[in-house]
Amino acid sequence: MKKFLQIPAMCALSLLFACTTDSISEEQDVPPVQWSMVNGQSSTAADESLFPETDNSTVLSSLDASTGLLRCLQKAGDDLGSAWDGTKCSKSEYEEIGTLVDELVKDATTEKDKMHAIYGWITKNVKYDNKGENKEQSAYYTYKYHVANCQGYSNLMNTMCHWAGLNCFNVNGFMTVNKLGHAWNYVRADGKWYVMDSTNSRYWLMTSTSSYKEELYPSKIDVTLFEDDNFKYTWYGDALSVVEVKQADTQLTIPFSINGLRIFSFNPTKDIPSTVREIYLGSNITTLGDESNMGIANYCKKVEAVYVASASRKLMSENGIVYRMVNRKPQLYFIPTAMTYVILSSQMTEMKKNTLYHQPNVETLVIPSSVKRIEQWAVEDAPNLRLIHVPEECKYVGVDKNYNEVEYDEPTDKTFVGVHKDCQIIKGSPTGIRDITI
Repeated sequence: MKKFLQIPAMCALSLLFACTTDSISEEQDVPPVQWSMVNGQSSTAADESLFPETDNSTVLSSLDASTGLLRCLQKAGDDLGSAWDGTKCSKSEYEEIGTLVDELVKDATTEKDKMHAIYGWITKNVKYDNKGENKEQSAYYTYKYHVANCQGYSNLMNTMCHWAGLNCFNVNGFMTVNKLGHAWNYVRADGKWYVMDSTNSRYWLMTSTSSYKEELYPSKIDVTLFEDDNFKYTWYGDALSVVEVKQADTQLTIPFSINGLRIFSFNPTKDIPSTVREIYLGSNITTLGDESNMGIANYCKKVEAVYVASASRKLMSENGIVYRMVNRKPQLYFIPTAMTYVILSSQMTEMKKNTLYHQPNVETLVIPSSVKRIEQWAVEDAPNLRLIHVPEECKYVGVDKNYNEVEYDEPTDKTFVGVHKDCQIIKGSPTGIRDITI
């Protein structure tokens, strides 16, 4: 049996905050998030003036994905998709492919003729890799060996179109008929955008969404739709998203709209400025991505608090932590990476497996009295977690020797896993605590 020692609450808090504040200030010379005491607990308060102003921008989420992307392209500049990024093959490979393209389009009199010539060659000569043996999906490999999956088709179409002077970009998403991941292209010819699915030998005029919206679902594109002094925006994660923060101060406000189109996602694809400590999300933001693709977790390492406007119906924040609203109940969504003192929502009634997972900076966890059930591995991989406040009355889930679920009155050795070796578990809130033994 391991006994977890009692710690005077206010002393523990004072020591924790002093260490946290010093380390942040010394490293970045940026003021840390200001914490206050509410009912004996540490809490942060949002600055209401920093939430974005609402407007009458077009609500893309009410449209299907294909139509939403169409609306974005109609607002984008004529240079969209005009630059070849050089990552799909080397310069010499590009030039070799270009020799073929020159031959294919030599008799073309319009851009649409060029597009048809390139599309015709690819659909006639490239065969789909049904066996899944080909791991190389570069444009050059597809051109050289005439075999690819959908990504290889898309990369080759992109490269050949750019050599011919056609605006083009890659799209990734899935085919709605079978929900399988898919890649295709948007190509502009003679001032009109076309949806080109060369893998399946079909294409449509982009404005004819009724012809293809039930066939293809676009999740992301590989070009920037819009850009201003502070941000880059594109179609990413099924929505118009802020994907890059170019400059920002300590407090970052994500815009409500761009070019009359409402922004629905904040999902950065590269590091945001290291000066940012707080992020403010308006009621327009409905997603930060999913577990496999959450840029705020990967590229916002110095952020200590994220706030969501109270008008939001999809998300909420409490104590700087973001929750999704599922059946009107908060479901933990994102704990800021740099947060050291975590107070879970008072609306939570249970902690499921991996509620707190891979949080290297958390030192104190306060589980509110509203939580009545805590599953095994509720906390995992929090190596600096040294102090956990658990409810006075709560059941802890475990399994017996026959792997049947069992409830216990105290935490088991599998409730909080991967924490600091000297982690102390204390019953009660930080104002009324007593030690327990497990």
